[in-house]
Amino acid sequence: MKAIAKMGNLISNNDKTMILRNLSRIMDIRVIDLEVDTGRLIFLYYSPIALEQVKQELWRIGYPIRYIKFLSPLSPNLQGDGGGETAFA
Repeated sequence: MKAIAKMGNLISNNDKTMILRNLSRIMDIRVIDLEVDTGRLIFLYYSPIALEQVKQELWRIGYPIRYIKFLSPLSPNLQGDGGGETAFA
């Protein structure tokens, strides 16, 4: 499944490097993009447990997810079609 998360406290490229390093340790996810200026993280996750691990790890290192949007796995692009679920983390 694809997800787009809006994170808090993301300021610099050093923050981005730390987040990417820590998330790379989670086996069942793949980070697509992390935008410093918007605080937007786009990633693929392969199980609900992996999604929870992402949330917990970001919270643990000080970059909590403010909200998250889940995109359909059938969506051909990352922008979605307006459909999808949004949840507050």
